[in-house]
Amino acid sequence: MSLKRFILIPGLTTFYSDATCSKKIAEALKKAISGKYYLIYPNLAAAQRDKPPYLKKHMATAGIIELEIEEESQLSEDNILKFCEKVLTLPTDKERAKKCSSLIEAVYVKGFKLPFNQLDVKAREIAQITSFNSVNDSTLQLTLPPLLYLKQIHPELHFLLFTDHQFFLNFENWRHYNAREARGKGCVYDLFQATTSLCKLLPQLLKNFTLEDIKAVQKLLSDSVFYGSTEDRRGIFRQDYNAFPLHPDAATVDGIKELLQRIKSDNQANGFRIGFVNRSTIVSSFCRYMSLTIREEKLWKKFPDEMDKLTPEMLEKLKELEKKAIAEMRKTKDIAVQDIEVIINDFLKDFEPSQRVSLSSFWGNLSYYYSDLANEFSRKSTKLELQYDLRCGRAHALASAGDVEDSAVNIKDFADTEIDALAKNIYTRIQLSNDIYLFTPEPKLAEKWANVALGKYHSTISQAKSPMGVIEVVDELVHELEILHLFHDVNCRTNDLWKNFLFLAHSIKWATEFNPNRLDAYSRKERVQQHIQGILRTDYIIEHQEQLLQDNRRIDLIYLANRAGLQTVDYSAEELSQVKTDLQYQEISQQLAEELEAYEKIVQQKLGQLIKKYDLQSHSKLSSTSAVIFSIPPGYLEFAEALKQFQINYDTPLFFKRVAYLHTVPEIAEDIEILMSLTGFNCELESDDMVQSAENCSLLEY
Repeated sequence: MSLKRFILIPGLTTFYSDATCSKKIAEALKKAISGKYYLIYPNLAAAQRDKPPYLKKHMATAGIIELEIEEESQLSEDNILKFCEKVLTLPTDKERAKKCSSLIEAVYVKGFKLPFNQLDVKAREIAQITSFNSVNDSTLQLTLPPLLYLKQIHPELHFLLFTDHQFFLNFENWRHYNAREARGKGCVYDLFQATTSLCKLLPQLLKNFTLEDIKAVQKLLSDSVFYGSTEDRRGIFRQDYNAFPLHPDAATVDGIKELLQRIKSDNQANGFRIGFVNRSTIVSSFCRYMSLTIREEKLWKKFPDEMDKLTPEMLEKLKELEKKAIAEMRKTKDIAVQDIEVIINDFLKDFEPSQRVSLSSFWGNLSYYYSDLANEFSRKSTKLELQYDLRCGRAHALASAGDVEDSAVNIKDFADTEIDALAKNIYTRIQLSNDIYLFTPEPKLAEKWANVALGKYHSTISQAKSPMGVIEVVDELVHELEILHLFHDVNCRTNDLWKNFLFLAHSIKWATEFNPNRLDAYSRKERVQQHIQGILRTDYIIEHQEQLLQDNRRIDLIYLANRAGLQTVDYSAEELSQVKTDLQYQEISQQLAEELEAYEKIVQQKLGQLIKKYDLQSHSKLSSTSAVIFSIPPGYLEFAEALKQFQINYDTPLFFKRVAYLHTVPEIAEDIEILMSLTGFNCELESDDMVQSAENCSLLEY
């Protein structure tokens, strides 16, 4: 009979989902043995309750591994050391994980239990997908009015609709997401605000929208990003080149191949390119040199403090130091002096370091300030420095086309086999590092191509007669907008939200994406597959709300407990009952909940009016004074009965199919059109030809 034993692992919550998790667990066990704090617990409760001295104030980042053994001797120090050595000598992370799985059955992190074979969030994604319903017309097409479909979801879970689902599977909710951009009212508030705004516009605007409408939504979504910024860039197209990284989980070989084919067919030097961005760190290096030189020359001894102003001698010395710094940088950086001077002079004009420190102990303060600036600009770039880095990246691109620099790889004449080989090489590099970028077109060209894509969308969406057809047309548009990266920031959130409202406007369900960034460099087929998975994921959320609510509330309390400094791996009901909660989410999400509630009242009110108008038979029976036998017009009774049923189940396809033959009655036909507009029903959508294409799309193909 197998035995279960438990061991506390320091820092497990910080690396359990990393590829190197097995290696780090083995190292932690070895360290515990050498440090004389190797403890084995007979049951989970004992491990959860213990607070050993070696963890001190680090219990919140610790976790527990659950081991399954045949006999106690397997966990002796000697045997565990041998086991760890075997793990550490294996050449790959995959082999190390397989070895560890022979002993470790599960882990307990962040208050939740995870099977050891699902530590990688990708494994959890696959496990979730396998539990989805099968793909058919009913799983893609709306059966309710769009806003009543969204209203099915508990308000506490609305945030799941527009945050990466990978975060929730990793025990993070809206609080963790909001903490990434918490300035102003926070990015989650922005998402609710933009969603509510689009709900008000369904379905009229989305049938004939322009880039100006997309700008308006991006402006709402970027309030927190640009909060407090000296330059308001909300809802404004970028004025310069930009680039964004292609992440390992957001790129495939086929996706990169399609991007390369696009670059080749465009054949535009100022269009797309793929390459790497090496940061020049010109400003950071300059600041570090200034700080060190001031200290080395001990300028505070040469210039006495002047309490009211900088003397001409001090200003002259500053100019001398700046020239020396630029000259020194020429020795270590292969950058033209003109470029260095332009970037540094722009920086000095914007920041004026000498004007931002106290005149008392001026040189010492200036040295420390330059040191702080050096650290700050080691992590970010000034506008001109960024543009310089992007120019260099484009000039040394791994893939470009047209009249490009000799230093860039020109693929305009590449054969298909060469494109295939390059796609595989770029994909491999993406998986090994995060330094591959998609360089976007020159701003005016990007806007031109966006308008072309928008025009194509409007001309083809009316021809899409099946759910799959709608998904493909919408995907083509939002993918184009995503890779064009029209805005300074918040492009992905903007495009993902538009995608879903375009789906709703054409009677397709909402797609809750695992990782919306897969719009970047997945192939067309793979992106459509992601959207279908997203639609099924939304169905999953609706069907499993009770469990998801419990999980979300627990995640929420654990987040607040950690913020309050609770040191535990247990997160027991008693511990969490002491956590102080707040109303932040209610304040953030209330606007959407109220909009959905108001919409349902409008629908109910309209249906009530129509039922009263057409249910003349009921009026006749209820009348006690009239002896007149009413002559009920043709179709009134049938329409009234259909309205009553629709008032109960809101099944739009069933209702409009049921009353379709009543279009011959002018008054009824007019009210049917009103209801179609109110409910956003896409009467042109068919599903007969869709079932086969949807069912042929394997959910686990990628």
